[in-house]
Amino acid sequence: MTKLVTLIMDRQAEIKSVLNTQSFLDEIKEMTKECYAEIQNSNPEDIAIRESAYQRIKAIDSMMTRLQSVVDNDMIKDKSWTIL
Repeated sequence: MTKLVTLIMDRQAEIKSVLNTQSFLDEIKEMTKECYAEIQNSNPEDIAIRESAYQRIKAIDSMMTRLQSVVDNDMIKDKSWTIL
């Protein structure tokens, strides 16, 4: 294996490990709940507060999707080799 392939595999393993860590997942869930609470508890005129909370929710979702795609990409490659 080349150094680059090993580096990519190590990165994927690290990300998978983080995504399987319950404390990380709990913290992500808590952060998202806090953002939704900000939206729910805001006054009608607090548009900036709601927008900021919404942007944070979208950022969290985007980050989690990106991390999961790195792990899934690895799984797809593994399955493609078993098909061949």
